[in-house]
Amino acid sequence: MARNLVINADDFGFSAGVTDGIVQAHTSGILTSTTLMTTMPDARRAVDTAKHLPNLGVGIHLCLTQGTPLAGLEGPLLAYRGAFPQRVPQLIWRIFRDKSVLRHVHREWEAQINTAISWGLVPTHLDSHKHVHHWPPLGDIAIDLARQFNIRHIRCAREIAVRGTPAPGMSYKILANLAKKLAGKIELAGSGTSDWFFGLGATGKFSSEVWKKLLENIPEHGTGEVMVHPGRANGLSTGQTRLVAERQLELDALCNPEVKGLLSQSGIRLIHYGQLSAEKNR
Repeated sequence: MARNLVINADDFGFSAGVTDGIVQAHTSGILTSTTLMTTMPDARRAVDTAKHLPNLGVGIHLCLTQGTPLAGLEGPLLAYRGAFPQRVPQLIWRIFRDKSVLRHVHREWEAQINTAISWGLVPTHLDSHKHVHHWPPLGDIAIDLARQFNIRHIRCAREIAVRGTPAPGMSYKILANLAKKLAGKIELAGSGTSDWFFGLGATGKFSSEVWKKLLENIPEHGTGEVMVHPGRANGLSTGQTRLVAERQLELDALCNPEVKGLLSQSGIRLIHYGQLSAEKNR
């Protein structure tokens, strides 16, 4: 079986610096895919830029904890001054207290997808900011929306262990376990996901050395997704994101000539999720 690799940058549209860094990681590096934050300030420009990059797959980075809501500023999801909860535990607590929040989540995510499509984007896949779609009630909504919009793939963060790379913390280990359950639901729904995933422990630490370790230990078959967070730090602050200077580190690694050379020698086929769908439909 051939080895396929999707290299996906989260946070497309987060800011001008992040958008431009992602574009550079694609045009000058090994990046094949990204996911759009329609709730963030640079989202529309990001989509317009991607229209000139035919080999860059663009999915939707579903948001519930950052940016400007797109489906209105009222309701239990946005209980405080019409804003998203700032942290994932706050989001989960709101859903526990009031199950009607799930209806608002569905409406908000539907609006985010519709907005991207109205700008001319054909989404290749779905994932989510802070991986919230791995929590079962939100995963069900993501699967339903993927079916509604004929989006064929959804991220599952079934993290593989790679010796010599940063290990995921406890919260990410819980996430990887939830991902296994989500994968079963995705399969039952007739959608697709990757066979393996890497990037949870390496978030913000994805240097050239981590890439070398990964390429030395990459699975022998199937399709993998590697999650990265490249970007330029200009305009970012720690009040917006914990990844500031770290984004430049990841960008440099994606454009590193040695990493590019190792990949070209590996026999691994670099793709985005839209290309995988086309391959399966032949």
